Amino acid sequence: MKLYAPKQNQWKALFLSLLLCVSGLASCGGEDTAAPEAEGETIAETVAETEEETAYAADYLPDVTYEGYEYRIIEYEEYLLHQEELTGSVIDDAIYQRNMLAEEKFDINITSTRYPYAKYGEVGKLLKQAGRAQTDDYDLYFVVFADAYSALIEGAMPPASSLPYTDPTRPWYYHAINEGMSIDGIMLMAYTAFDKNPGGKCLVFNQAILDDLGEEYPYQMVKDGKWTYDQFYALIEKTGSDADGDGTVSEADTFGFITSTDDYTDFTYYGSGLKLVDFSGEKPVINQNEQLFDMFLKSSAYLTKDYVVLDVYDFYGWTGDAQSKGLDIFTSGNALFAQTNISNLVRLGDMEDNYGLVPYPKWTESQSQYYCGMDGSRIAVPCTGSADLERVCVIKEYLSVESLNINYPAYYEVSLKNRYVRDEESIRMMEIITNATTYDMGCAMDYTAVRGPWMTCLQKNDTSFASAVAANLSKAENVITKLNENTAKLKELYK
Repeated sequence: MKLYAPKQNQWKALFLSLLLCVSGLASCGGEDTAAPEAEGETIAETVAETEEETAYAADYLPDVTYEGYEYRIIEYEEYLLHQEELTGSVIDDAIYQRNMLAEEKFDINITSTRYPYAKYGEVGKLLKQAGRAQTDDYDLYFVVFADAYSALIEGAMPPASSLPYTDPTRPWYYHAINEGMSIDGIMLMAYTAFDKNPGGKCLVFNQAILDDLGEEYPYQMVKDGKWTYDQFYALIEKTGSDADGDGTVSEADTFGFITSTDDYTDFTYYGSGLKLVDFSGEKPVINQNEQLFDMFLKSSAYLTKDYVVLDVYDFYGWTGDAQSKGLDIFTSGNALFAQTNISNLVRLGDMEDNYGLVPYPKWTESQSQYYCGMDGSRIAVPCTGSADLERVCVIKEYLSVESLNINYPAYYEVSLKNRYVRDEESIRMMEIITNATTYDMGCAMDYTAVRGPWMTCLQKNDTSFASAVAANLSKAENVITKLNENTAKLKELYK
């Protein structure tokens, strides 16, 4: 079977820029919503018209075979790392072909155990239990960042800098993200193309609503460096209304911005480039920058205005499908902006109104660049590393390379270009968004101690952010102290 090869056009440059230029991952516990299968040609049919080209290769990997070894992955039903067969879905078939290559090259059989994402905590427990008991249960675990972090601190997951055949300088690594995950000479984690679906979080907007308002699309502001929070909030405040006139907030009304409690917390400050825990110095510190407080105060003010910001968790309750329902409101034409992952753009294919996408706004025009969020799930190698840590890492590295060769071009070129992105400006915006993607590692260190005061105040429309952070400061600083202590232990253990 002929494999999918990247084409020499703007899409190849786009998916390469994702790996070469991005800088992190956002929502602290969230995950990409499962995407429906793309209709139309299968990847096998698509590649028949595509000439083979030179692919990336990890030439430092050994030429070995593993005699039919069962390579065991634990994953989520909503985010698949393995496919047993071709399904006709472009994205699913790319996963199948990537894994088939690994199976043939190394003489292995990849299998997966699946959990619903709602039980992500159970997967994290299994990872840590395997570390404590030193049991050989799985080769790779797909976990949320918080569970990966706690597993690392407990010693159940080795730091990335200790893993064999792990070379974060290569193109299939998220360079800027990984640079922000090193402490005292240890790279704690390293993200690759295998860890994530392409792209981070962005804002999608309804072009028809802006047309009705007589407003320009924000593309030029983005390109001129003038797309700011003030510009964004001014637009959404003009939009929200009781469209059905019944005096109550309902799905039939028109909203300025569709988001969720978690995502709105990220959106509030990520665009500035600030982090709740500042890792820019020799040691991480809890960030109490006055700008953070200003940003949360502004965000809170708009959350109190009916029809301007709709928090889907407040509206639908903390249910697993609340974010999906919120995106449905946008798709139906009842919201100007929505916050979503680029991987969710496949869900907008049937939207009647044209839509566009832009990055999170800047706090001020003087900022050097835009910053966007990304969820923090990742693939973890257990400390047991099955019976052979080298084998686990050789295969993981190979899958990372082939994710860049096969999965990224399949997603961008086939799924987005041909079906879901409605205008050329949005294609340019996508590159800006991927280059702007960042992640606040502090979120995952201790969700309650570090992030809790900010999100709780925002959720309760309580503007006493400064006093809440101050009251919780000792707990947050204890988290930093524990990190520093355990980093020293890890450095000694894996020197």
